[in-house]
Amino acid sequence: MKVLAVDDNEIHCYAMHKVLASAGFDVTSVHSGNEALKAVEANPPDAVLLDIGLGDMNGFEVCNMIRARAGNNHVAIVFHSATGHADASPRSNHAGADAFLTYPVDSEHLVSVVRGCIQRRRDTNHAK
Repeated sequence: MKVLAVDDNEIHCYAMHKVLASAGFDVTSVHSGNEALKAVEANPPDAVLLDIGLGDMNGFEVCNMIRARAGNNHVAIVFHSATGHADASPRSNHAGADAFLTYPVDSEHLVSVVRGCIQRRRDTNHAK
């Protein structure tokens, strides 16, 4: 399963990359919204682990753009952010995300949520 980790904080991105790769995911990391959109276009992942606060645009915009592109229905989107975003979880649902995680995220929980979201997307798309 391919995962795209998107976070402008390189330390957070590295940590997520390491956790997911050790759980068997094929992980690519990028640090901006534009890089994320290019990566999804070039090689669509099974899931995008998406930070809300990116330098060039916010995660909600990136999520909306991914969802607007034909052929991306299979991509699970999991937002992650700091606790300071009180309205982020409802906004992430509205933007088309599959889940929302708040820092700090337990490694096992991160892996479980990403796997579960990918599986639900696969089940939904196969049922159509």
